[in-house]
Amino acid sequence: MNKVLEIISKKRGYDGFFKIDCIEFKHSLFQGGMTPIISRELFGRGQAVVVLLYDTATQQVVLVEQCRAGALMHAYENPNNAWLLEPVAGMIDHGEKPYDACVRECQEEASIQVLEFEPIYQFYPSPGGSDEVLHLFAAEIDAQLVPDYAGLAEDHEDIRLVKLSFSEAKQRLMAAEFNVASTLIGLQWLFFQKLAV
Repeated sequence: MNKVLEIISKKRGYDGFFKIDCIEFKHSLFQGGMTPIISRELFGRGQAVVVLLYDTATQQVVLVEQCRAGALMHAYENPNNAWLLEPVAGMIDHGEKPYDACVRECQEEASIQVLEFEPIYQFYPSPGGSDEVLHLFAAEIDAQLVPDYAGLAEDHEDIRLVKLSFSEAKQRLMAAEFNVASTLIGLQWLFFQKLAV
């Protein structure tokens, strides 16, 4: 089947830290013909890197814990729910390569210099309304070099670095205790692909 897509219009609805575009489009149908014009708001996040840090010598993963705006609305009854555990992550700056963003984000969020990264996946975390693409990498590090706290004050980052043993991280993964997609995907790759070989 030759798929057909027609973007009719795209207008910027909001132009702040993030972008929102109002788009109109139509596309071919699986059973023939075309859709009517569809109107959607598209949340413009751009592209980001995610880096799962792990140490096979000490059998640990290193995750970032910080208060996240996306979780605020789910934290009214329990403020602790606004703090999430996730890999190092950050937006890819305009003109920046994903590798360079990985180096920069590891320094900013984990205060560690990392120069070798293993690419894992690229994926859309929420394609129903966002154009964001995540570039997931892994990096083997010496976890003893990671401090307890990090983050850029000018970006209002207040980060606690959490070191979990492989056994605890896997147990928590299997018990569905993590709620960030990149954490789940990164740990599944580590335990069921990388270390399972």
